Amino acid sequence: MSDNRAFEVSVAGCGFAASVTAYLAFWVSELARPGFVSRFLSVHLFLLSAVAFGAWYASRVERYRDWPLIQYGAALALAPIAAYAAWTLGAGFAELRVLAAAGAAVVPVLVVSLVRSSSVQ
Repeated sequence: MSDNRAFEVSVAGCGFAASVTAYLAFWVSELARPGFVSRFLSVHLFLLSAVAFGAWYASRVERYRDWPLIQYGAALALAPIAAYAAWTLGAGFAELRVLAAAGAAVVPVLVVSLVRSSSVQ
C-alpha cells in the first residue's frame, strides 16, 4: 500500500507543479498578447487543474514539516495580498476596515502554524 501512496504523491505533486507552471506561462503570454490563449480556451482551466492536483497532493502527503522557511515565506508573501484584498473589498466595514485588513494579514501565518502543529511527526 505504501508503494501506491508514494506513486500517488509523486503523480499529484508532478501534476500540481505542471499545472501551476502552465497557468503562469499561459497567463503571462495572455498579458503580453491579449487573446493569444483566451481565443481558444480559458487560462483558468489550468488554475482549476492546479487546485485539483493541489488538493489531491495535500490529501496524500504525510508530513507538512518539510521546508519551514518556504512555508512561512509563502505565508508572509500572501499576508499583504490578503490585507489588500480585505481593504479593497471591505469598504462596508467603515472604521473596522483597518482591523479587517490586519486580521486578513494574520490568517496565512496562522493557517501555516496550525497545519504544521497538527501534522504527523
